[in-house]
Amino acid sequence: MKKMRRGFALALASAMVLLTACGGSQGASGSAAPADTQATQAPEAGKDSAAAADTTAAAAGGDVIKIGCPQPLTGTNALVGDTTVKAAQLAVKQINEQGGLLGRQVELVVYDDQASPEEAVKIATKLIEVDKVDVVCGSLISSCVLASGQFFEEAKIPCIGTGLSSTWMKQGWEYVFRACPNAGMGMPALAEYMKNLGIDRIAIFQGQDDSSASGAEDMRNACKDAGIEVLTSETYVEGDTDYSGQIAKILNSNPQAVFTSTFSPTQAPFAKQLRQFGYEGLVFNKETLSIDNIKVAGDAGNGYCFMFPYVTYNSVDEIQDPMMKEFSQAYFDEYGAMPYHDCAYRAYDSMMVLKKAIEIAGDTDGEAVKNAILTIKDFETLGGIQDFTKGDGEGMSLENFKPWIVWGGLQIDLNEWLKTDDWTAMKEQMGL
Repeated sequence: MKKMRRGFALALASAMVLLTACGGSQGASGSAAPADTQATQAPEAGKDSAAAADTTAAAAGGDVIKIGCPQPLTGTNALVGDTTVKAAQLAVKQINEQGGLLGRQVELVVYDDQASPEEAVKIATKLIEVDKVDVVCGSLISSCVLASGQFFEEAKIPCIGTGLSSTWMKQGWEYVFRACPNAGMGMPALAEYMKNLGIDRIAIFQGQDDSSASGAEDMRNACKDAGIEVLTSETYVEGDTDYSGQIAKILNSNPQAVFTSTFSPTQAPFAKQLRQFGYEGLVFNKETLSIDNIKVAGDAGNGYCFMFPYVTYNSVDEIQDPMMKEFSQAYFDEYGAMPYHDCAYRAYDSMMVLKKAIEIAGDTDGEAVKNAILTIKDFETLGGIQDFTKGDGEGMSLENFKPWIVWGGLQIDLNEWLKTDDWTAMKEQMGL
């Protein structure tokens, strides 16, 4: 494993200043434990997550390839983080069963970042200085990637983040990549979609974390370009359960549609309360809804729309795409349940890109792997074709995004739904 670069110490000092701009924990509670990567649930809180890491590897001892995996495993994001780690573990198991990489077994080094930028910095330091990982997959929390990315950059350790915010890919880093959606990339297309439906006025409901805030800002900019008026933008604090005040302001502004830039724990409660206040129109979201959120929301989830490469499923039988079906079956066989959230897809795709890059490089040297990632093109993943030759660090493009709507407990093609009587009825309710 490479030695630490001299610039790392300077990066550590400068990052502590940056943390104030990254925001705090997205609902994490207390201090957190390192991830038990063999467990089916997130670990018990109460330990220093940067003190030690549990690992997953098929080989005991020997020269292994280490992949760092910082994810939120406690607090309100625990279930999402858990399914993310499980998908990464599945990738490691499959790789090792196929003989490993470069003749070596692969080890996953998992930490709980608590959805905290401060904790993410501690973990990045630990992964680099103590665990001496070769590459990194994570975090799904964008503010954690924003806080920790410069450490991996200085250490020349390739990192594929699994968060959706457009912010952390604007830092000019050469060693930080993304193999999942950039939510901001889909906002102009979503705004144009609204405009084509006859929507001229919307209200926005958003969180204050980096991903939610940047998603809302991207939508405001997209609406301006599309000629859609944003009547009001109402915010909530992670952990809130009563949104009646924000909903009253949203509905009093008389929008034709509502856009939500929220994360998983907020989606179902907000949907229920919004419908209870009498709103019957379409709700556009920055990302897909998890199957559990759709179940909890019930009929209130009907009419939620989004632009995204993939959706979650109730069962393997629902899935038409062969690659998604194969992954979901393997996940179900391993864990006895379907992926809880699309973050599982993000992690698995990221692991496959790292695998491909190491194979191309023929080495785990950071610069060699980084350069190898930049040559990856026409690489098929769960989210569609990945192309890193554009040089912007993003594997996906707008071509990966598709329009979806939640209806009857399923996530279906929005274009097809617009041909139904359900849309005709809703259009009248929305005054379109």
